[in-house]
Amino acid sequence: MGIHERKEREREQRKKTILDCSMRIFMHKGIATATMDEIAECAELSKATLYLYFKSKDEIVFQAIGCVIENFTAYIENEYAGANSVQEKMRGIGEAYLRFYRENYGQYVLFNSQDSATHVDYSKYEFYSEVLQKSNRLWQLICEPIIEAVQAGYLRADTNAIELALTLWGASNGILNLMSHVDSTHRKEDFAGYIEQDSYLAQMSTLDYEKMLRNLWEAAISQYRAIN
Repeated sequence: MGIHERKEREREQRKKTILDCSMRIFMHKGIATATMDEIAECAELSKATLYLYFKSKDEIVFQAIGCVIENFTAYIENEYAGANSVQEKMRGIGEAYLRFYRENYGQYVLFNSQDSATHVDYSKYEFYSEVLQKSNRLWQLICEPIIEAVQAGYLRADTNAIELALTLWGASNGILNLMSHVDSTHRKEDFAGYIEQDSYLAQMSTLDYEKMLRNLWEAAISQYRAIN
């Protein structure tokens, strides 16, 4: 390996270390309150060195989101690999999202709470196109089985793939966010002595949210199912 190749590999490894550290800090503190000083300390770099790799925290945030997208895409691809039908592939999207939520909760929160700079112009960064391509690849994967189902006559011919994909995505986020909220603030034992144990609030903590998520997917898909 030549000197140039070695330096380039070292540079890429250092960028990966910075992104790994930043993601841990973002997931622990939130994007808005995380600082470049904390990221530099975690990566064992000076703040000046950090700026040699990333121009700003916004640049780190966007690249970190790109890493999360890439990880979630791998979850969907893994589900598709084990599917034996287009119906299983469609259900697999929901299963992938649920598994991603369970195994990478911090990344799930990071992906769905980009709270640092809604109005940031990310297009000025050189990696902008790369992250957009990753995001487009993710939506392509999500729409793929829907398009196949339309072509196979399983779903109506007038089904808009991206419309159904966004409906399922948004509804899934609602269920998962509710599940997270209930897990952290509506535990049944916390209500003891304050409210009846069969109250609606107490019942929330006993619901099977994973079942609700799967039922939601079935219900949404059934609205587009072709009538034979």
